[in-house]
Amino acid sequence: MIRTFRLTILLVLLALPGTAPLFGAPARNGFEQAGLDAIQAVQQALINEKICLSNVATVVRKGQLVYHRAVDSEFEGDRGITDETLFPIWSMTKPVTSVAAMILHERGLFQLDDAVDRAIPQLARLRVKVKGGGDPVPMTTPITYRHLLTHTAGFYGYDGSFHEEGTWKEVMELNSLAELIDLLEKKPLEHQPGERYTYGLSTAVLGRAIEVLTGQSLEAFFEKEIFGPLGMKDTRFYLTPTDRERFQPLFVNEKEKGFRLGTAAEDELYYDPKSALYLGGEGLVSTVDDYGRFCQMLVDRGRPILAPETLDLMLTDQLGENTPGYGGKERRSHFGLGFDVSRVVAKDAADEGGEVPAGIFGWGGYHTTHFWIDPVNELYAIFMTRLYPSPGEALKRFRAAVYGALVE
Repeated sequence: MIRTFRLTILLVLLALPGTAPLFGAPARNGFEQAGLDAIQAVQQALINEKICLSNVATVVRKGQLVYHRAVDSEFEGDRGITDETLFPIWSMTKPVTSVAAMILHERGLFQLDDAVDRAIPQLARLRVKVKGGGDPVPMTTPITYRHLLTHTAGFYGYDGSFHEEGTWKEVMELNSLAELIDLLEKKPLEHQPGERYTYGLSTAVLGRAIEVLTGQSLEAFFEKEIFGPLGMKDTRFYLTPTDRERFQPLFVNEKEKGFRLGTAAEDELYYDPKSALYLGGEGLVSTVDDYGRFCQMLVDRGRPILAPETLDLMLTDQLGENTPGYGGKERRSHFGLGFDVSRVVAKDAADEGGEVPAGIFGWGGYHTTHFWIDPVNELYAIFMTRLYPSPGEALKRFRAAVYGALVE
């Protein structure tokens, strides 16, 4: 079933100083109608070809909504997507925490190369794994804020799952970020800080540093400094009983067997309103509408949350050409402070058409959510479904369709 659904939050204009209205009525704004219809056709094809189930896509250019449609599947247990649908955005939490940290950087609470152990003394006592085994050794350099923002601190922690022994399973049972630090103090780092890129719990540790620096919970800081100013009323770390009725169900693709409805355990995070485990790397739930407000702030070069110069810094290559673990040999993208940034103009899913410009930046989430910001064309795009494992084909084809529809 294909529906263009009524926009509620999106049609509310934010009267923020120095900020253009986030959304207006749907407009072509440089997109041809046939191309927009082709985006919808791609969404339907992803269902028909059993790549994903119900999904929603949004494209906003120059502050105007140009595309916002949900395509629903008829698969048993699937739920139609509406404006009220909540998604677990997983690692799309990381850019929010990175922006929060840079708010404090602007205010002079830390410099990028300051040692984080000034805020979290336990980090000074961490030890590092030795290649080939043996007892862990002391760090040769302290962990800095730059290390946390670039995933070069040495934290991993994504080993294991809800049913497997490992750090991640232990993390799920914690009740606060202070307890997270207690846990990580017992776990050796994967490598010396700054040595390489290792995607993991660095941003969660950064969230704890924000709590210590501000004297507030990460949840309270987000609400005061980001969610409140941007009007993100449905983005949070927990689910109420009513929220759970809006929570998009998880599906698991078992390949030969096809899709099956995920279990409650496979949600992995509990989203317990009583918990203070505000995981800044993976813990938020949000709606497409709400996350669009965060994206529009990035299109507006950080205003009103950050200075444009700060966002420019966040998009600057922080890893350099010789940092192992990121980008591969081709280096088609670089990593800034919380964002992946494309380096080259490229064909994305060439069989679908659509040229992807250099300089777009964004990130994705574990259960198949993704966004990107295009500064050149002043647009952002969001694609959300709920599926594990995440199919890269869905993003490639959606992105190709967006740029195939953009004609001016």
